[in-house]
Amino acid sequence: MADVIRLRKMAVLAAIETVKGTFVVPVAADALEVSNVTITPIEGDEVDYDIVRAHFGSVESVLVTQYRKMAFRVGFAGVGTAGAIPGYSKLLRGCAMSVTNTVGTDTVFEPVDDAIESLSLYAVVGRNVYKMPGAAGTCKIEGSGKQLPWMNFEFTGAFVPVETVPTMPTQNTAAFMLPLGVNKANTRIKLDSAYWACNAFTVDLGNEVVKQDLTEVDETEITGRKSVGSITIRDTLASTQDWVGMVNKTVPFELVHGLAATNTVKVEAARAQIGKPTFAEADGIQMVTLPLRFIPSDAGNDELVITV
Repeated sequence: MADVIRLRKMAVLAAIETVKGTFVVPVAADALEVSNVTITPIEGDEVDYDIVRAHFGSVESVLVTQYRKMAFRVGFAGVGTAGAIPGYSKLLRGCAMSVTNTVGTDTVFEPVDDAIESLSLYAVVGRNVYKMPGAAGTCKIEGSGKQLPWMNFEFTGAFVPVETVPTMPTQNTAAFMLPLGVNKANTRIKLDSAYWACNAFTVDLGNEVVKQDLTEVDETEITGRKSVGSITIRDTLASTQDWVGMVNKTVPFELVHGLAATNTVKVEAARAQIGKPTFAEADGIQMVTLPLRFIPSDAGNDELVITV
C-alpha cells in the first residue's frame, strides 16, 4: 500500500545563502515556527504549441519556465530576552530588510534596495522534500482585535525536483515566541500624535518580486517596493477628528505590540500618508478604515522600521 502523506507532519526551514541560488542545507536552528503553509510545487509560464489540424481538438503546451513558491505565516511577536534575535529574522532579510542587532538592547530591521540577501527554503511534507534556493519574498503584517497577529510571508525561488528523506529533520524553534493577543493590554496604535482604539491593522512591505529566466539568467529578484498599510479604528465626531479632512496628509505612525519589557515588537513610519477613509462596523459601533502609504524621505530606505 502506498504511503500516506499526513499534513500535520510538516517542517519548514530557511537558511541565508552565501552565494545567491546555491542551496544551503539547513540545520536545526534554521527551523521555522509557521502555520497556513502553501507550497506551489511547480510554477511557470506555459506556451501553447498552437498548430493547425484537420479537426478540432486541444494542442499540447510547453512549460517554458520553472520555479517554485512557498507561503506561510509566523506569529508577530518579540523575543524573550532584550537583544535576542527573533526566529523570523532571516525571513525579513529575504524580504530586502537589513538587520542591526545591539546585544542586550534590540534588533532593528530596515528596508534596503541593494545587497539584498537570498534564502534557501526547505519544506518537508510527509518526508517529501521541496527545496527552493535563491528565494526572495515579501511580508504583510496583520492583526485583528481578540485575535493573534501574524506576519504573512510569500517567497518565490528556483525549482528543484522533489526528493524523499528517510526521517523528518531535527528542529529547534527556541527563537520564536508565542504571540500575544491584540487587545488593550498588549497593543497600541498611534497615528499623528494620538492613540486610537483599533480593531484591525495591516503593514505590507509591498515588495515587487519577479522571476526572470533568460539564456544566461534564472533568478528571482526584488525590483521595487511600495509599502502600504491600514488601520480600522473607532470613528469620532468630525469636530474631534475630521478624517476626511486628513486625506493626503502625511503624519507619523507607530504600532507597538507587547507592552512589557520583553516579547514586544514595534513598527514605525515617520511619514504615513492617509488615504480615503471608508466606514465599517464592529459590535454596533461605527469604525473607520484609514489606508496608509509609507513614504520614504529623500535619503531613501527609511519608510518603515521594525524594532524587536
